[in-house]
Amino acid sequence: MVSSVNDSSLIILGNVFINTFSFNRFSSKWGMDLNNTRNLTKALLTYGYESRILKDWSFKARWNITRSILIDVTARDGMNQLLNSNPKFGNRNYKIQQNSVEPRVSFTKGSNFRIQLGYKLTDKNNEEGDQEQSVSHSVNTEIKYNILQSTSIQGKFTFSSINFNSFNPIPNTNSPVAYIMLDGLLPGKNYLWSIDFTKRLSNNLELMIQYEGRKPGESRVVHVGRASIRAIL
Repeated sequence: MVSSVNDSSLIILGNVFINTFSFNRFSSKWGMDLNNTRNLTKALLTYGYESRILKDWSFKARWNITRSILIDVTARDGMNQLLNSNPKFGNRNYKIQQNSVEPRVSFTKGSNFRIQLGYKLTDKNNEEGDQEQSVSHSVNTEIKYNILQSTSIQGKFTFSSINFNSFNPIPNTNSPVAYIMLDGLLPGKNYLWSIDFTKRLSNNLELMIQYEGRKPGESRVVHVGRASIRAIL
């Protein structure tokens, strides 16, 4: 393991191992994919060595009921771990066992319109520190509409209900482990939405306008807008 490497001249070390097994991959009716990812890194920082370990198994199955309707299910099981050699930063350590399942249904009409509706259940448990636990129920939808061949509009909306608790009667939602387990959101009801507008101005220029909004937990609503022009060479 990366965390067991103790070379005094080591600055950074990384190891990535990815396996994929596919069955009926090129079929237009149905198929399955099994993926395994192992990512291990170790780096020397100002406060000592820090190791990160990520192990993930994922399984995805798809079924085209008709040419317009697709059903797919993705299941994941894995572990996310952070280790610090400096005892003063021991409160940053975590070992999160996480698993999720996400069924989705998609409807496509020609090449101009597509809508997706999905539900995701995620369970995460930290085996270090206060042994935090989070359970998230998310409903998400995505709509994309192409106007002719030069313009497209895409909208997304996600609602997440998160239950977060720990051995501490008042869980710390500002800790590094809480940020990982909550995916940057807050316990309670979370709303996220976005709208993307893309227009081809010429053969090699593309205009993109993006708007994102979010309301995590009891916090106020946050709005973010972006605009860019991209040259396609």
